[in-house]
Amino acid sequence: MQIGDPYKVLGVDANATASEIRKAYRSLVKKYHPDKNKSPSAAKQFLAIQTAYEQICNGVTTEFETNSVRHKETQFEQDLEKYKQRRQAAREKLRHKKRQEEAYRLAFIKRLKSGKIKLWHLSIAYFGMLLFGVVWIDFFMGESQQEIVVKSYGIRTYGSIDDHSVQLLQSTDNRYFWCADFKSEQLQKVQSLKAIETPWLHQVKALSFNDGIYKKSIAVHFSFYWAQIWLSFLFLIPLVSWYFASADILFVAGSFISRYFILAFILWFLISENRFIHLFSFGLL
Repeated sequence: MQIGDPYKVLGVDANATASEIRKAYRSLVKKYHPDKNKSPSAAKQFLAIQTAYEQICNGVTTEFETNSVRHKETQFEQDLEKYKQRRQAAREKLRHKKRQEEAYRLAFIKRLKSGKIKLWHLSIAYFGMLLFGVVWIDFFMGESQQEIVVKSYGIRTYGSIDDHSVQLLQSTDNRYFWCADFKSEQLQKVQSLKAIETPWLHQVKALSFNDGIYKKSIAVHFSFYWAQIWLSFLFLIPLVSWYFASADILFVAGSFISRYFILAFILWFLISENRFIHLFSFGLL
């Protein structure tokens, strides 16, 4: 391998400083390194650059002996081939690992979409969709009123998130109401206290009473009805996770959330305030 003038190989003047020579060498090494330059001639060019730099560093401006150069070239090609083999083996190992992960993911999703888990998830999805519809139908239906009798009054006042003060009272039918902006002494004097409710699920919107010739109402806080516009959408998570995110991690997370958290939420919704009785009796009980 003949490289000629080592200064020309590095592209510098014969009077170049050591700093200029190093800078040119590093730039050419980056450009022609076989890992970055896939040109067939890059390996030989890279070897010529190495040889030229060593000649200049050793104060030799003539070519190396032919045998020495050939030995270096052969050694370099052998090292390069070993490096390529190691890199190919590493890539194959990575591809194999990804195939295993993909196979496991597909098998896991298939298991979630079959058998008892499928039945479990879909049962929650369809029942949640039913509850979503019932809640919104109930929301737009007319109001009903039911007379209640106060069993006990709370003695503490709490702050609501909209800066109202609220107090707790319990009716004789064992329902609890967080009532806003009132003093318990006022309610103790009123007669015919009524709960304004939705007709199907009997969700209390407010309490109403007559104060002399005036009819007043008190908002009820911390109830499902108070935040149902947002909470009702939780009933749709199982359905959405099944039909719109069934091929990726969203389905896995959605299935887990649906089968445990949303199921618990649905059970709480039905058990509290006897909603399961109101639901299946269409509000008659």
